[in-house]
Amino acid sequence: MRGKLINYILCLLFLLAVFAMAALFLLLPKEDFSQKEKRYLEKAPELSWDSLSSGDFGEKAEKYMADHLPFRDFLVGLAANVDRLMGLQVTKDIYVGRSGRLYEAPCREDAAALEGNMEAINSFAQKLGREVDFMLAPSAGYIMQDDIEGLKNPYIDDKLISQAYGLAGENVRCIELLEPFSQAERERLYYRTDHHWTGYGAWLAYGEYMGSLGRTSKDMADYSLSYVPGFYGSTYSRSALWQFPAEYMEVWDDGGSYRVTFSDREGEFYGLFFPERLEEPDKYSYWLDGNHPLVRIENLDPEARGSLLVIRDSFSNCLGCFLAGSYKTVVLADLRYYKEPLSALYEREGFDDVLVAYSLGNFLTDNNFIWLE
Repeated sequence: MRGKLINYILCLLFLLAVFAMAALFLLLPKEDFSQKEKRYLEKAPELSWDSLSSGDFGEKAEKYMADHLPFRDFLVGLAANVDRLMGLQVTKDIYVGRSGRLYEAPCREDAAALEGNMEAINSFAQKLGREVDFMLAPSAGYIMQDDIEGLKNPYIDDKLISQAYGLAGENVRCIELLEPFSQAERERLYYRTDHHWTGYGAWLAYGEYMGSLGRTSKDMADYSLSYVPGFYGSTYSRSALWQFPAEYMEVWDDGGSYRVTFSDREGEFYGLFFPERLEEPDKYSYWLDGNHPLVRIENLDPEARGSLLVIRDSFSNCLGCFLAGSYKTVVLADLRYYKEPLSALYEREGFDDVLVAYSLGNFLTDNNFIWLE
């Protein structure tokens, strides 16, 4: 009799929990954006005969319920930490270092993607009839892989970068970053909670590029450094390991005067930094206002000379701020959003230098090089 009573109580508690969660799901306000995951949450699906018959309604309804589950942040974080306790090395494709750093999983070999993207760069250089510079940034995990305990799938950035550079045509000049990065202050090169390089990492890459051109880059002493607290990056958002602390974003300011314009935003902006972005979840967009199809930076120093076209990913939001100090004009083109022929842009403006600058991970997965013409 006592056993049956316990079973009844357990069933009652289970039903109460189910009904309580259902009631909370219906009554609690629904957020549009997840601050921790830095993404927009699924909206309530519209009910129609077409959406029902196609199965689209059921699929979207399932995503909607998962995104708006009560206590979702807590439950998602709990699941991620349970994975860690069970000895799973990777949580949502994020490795956890002994130092508390979060790293993207190693880049996967993709010979077809690598060859296709290199062919596009070679063809672009040939079409311009001039030398095009090419720079690949290694991943944080490769630089800091000795921080990851029990690493089963090693980082092969050196092999993949070597393969890419080996496919470069005679008009493509490759800029090497592996050696200078391995000899630098490694802990400062990348964020702890993000896959991007820091101001220090971008400054080193800028220096290597200027040196490859036979030009002098600005010294560290030429910048004033400030620190923005409360920075959480993309690896933190993807990992769901919410217990990891925020970090400081190091800002390098050369004190110069710049005018910035965007192809998809009206107005002129004086300065490389956008303080209003610090109030948003993605504080990395403090540098040059984040991602835009085309960004034009004009150095207002009357002694500034030269022009540079950078075909880039988001790593150049930061890198572009350093390059701007060494040119009169820097134009950043993002192939994910800019779909006009870059050769036409080059013909109109006649840039002195052309640089293709990507992180290795983005280079291997970006299918927008078809627009490089």
